[in-house]
Amino acid sequence: MLSDIMQKKLARHFTFRDLNKDGYVERSDWEQCARNLAALRGWEPGSAEYQEVMARHVAMWNTFWLPADQDQDGKVILEEYLYLAETQRRLGFTYEMRQVIYLFEAIFDTIDLDGDGEITRDEYKLFFEAWGIDTNLAEAAFSRMDFNEDGRLARSTFLQYGSNFYINDEPDVVGNYLFGPYQ
Repeated sequence: MLSDIMQKKLARHFTFRDLNKDGYVERSDWEQCARNLAALRGWEPGSAEYQEVMARHVAMWNTFWLPADQDQDGKVILEEYLYLAETQRRLGFTYEMRQVIYLFEAIFDTIDLDGDGEITRDEYKLFFEAWGIDTNLAEAAFSRMDFNEDGRLARSTFLQYGSNFYINDEPDVVGNYLFGPYQ
């Protein structure tokens, strides 16, 4: 069974991804986020950049969220998402870690819009903005994660925070704040 802290963190992640706040995470949420990111970056529909960001978002939906859709209605509710997380835990740590790393590599690649291998504070704020989340939460989260205060997060650091988010049940682990406060 998922701990209370894990349920709260995953509920926060679910709310983060429910772009239109209708109680479901759907492919359309991911597509709208991709359109939002493209618009924020000035990428026109049909451009290579636009197509790439859309493809990444659809791939994340297909790989990480669609498998949670138990009733196959094209919508994931929180209970389905939590059930998938619990199922992955039962499959064992090695399986779960592969999925977590794969997920956070995809998230990193989506946030690192210039492809330089680092996420800047501004890129992180755009990530939150594209999902319709207050960028002040991005600012606070980034400040917690940027220990050396250089305004950048390396890929390996971000992947470690992602692992902490999904694996660690301790309340004050830095990775808990990737999607804003969970409490």
